[in-house]
Amino acid sequence: MADIPSSTELAIRAVVDDVRPASAWLEQSCDVRGVPVPQILRLDLCLNEALANVIAHGGDQALWGPVSLRLEVSRDAQIHRASVTVRDGGSPFDATAAQLGPRPLTLDEAEPGGLGLLMLRELSDALTYRRDAEQNELTFSVHWTAASAAGAG
Repeated sequence: MADIPSSTELAIRAVVDDVRPASAWLEQSCDVRGVPVPQILRLDLCLNEALANVIAHGGDQALWGPVSLRLEVSRDAQIHRASVTVRDGGSPFDATAAQLGPRPLTLDEAEPGGLGLLMLRELSDALTYRRDAEQNELTFSVHWTAASAAGAG
């Protein structure tokens, strides 16, 4: 893995047809960088939710420009980290500060949608947002230890 760069990028369109290729890119990119499967699955769920939000709520601005994805994997003696940054030109939206709706207590109370923010917050170990140059930049990260990675193989 020494000759594999710690980061990689992909540009997609804010359309449903580009979500699956983005997931495949993420899985392959994480795999070659030694990210354990449980963390890849968490990142992929977060990516799918983030892209669904961009597509559904980003507005025309999100549809006109590319959505940039960046994966960065880092390691130190204690903690390993994989982070995905989703950058889009859609309407400003801070997923870290947005209010979550009430959780349904029964299936009858459950409505489609609305769980994406909860999933992003629950599945990631870190979630950050910033608005820069008319772009949303959402970064979600997962962490693991060297010991857990060695035991996963």
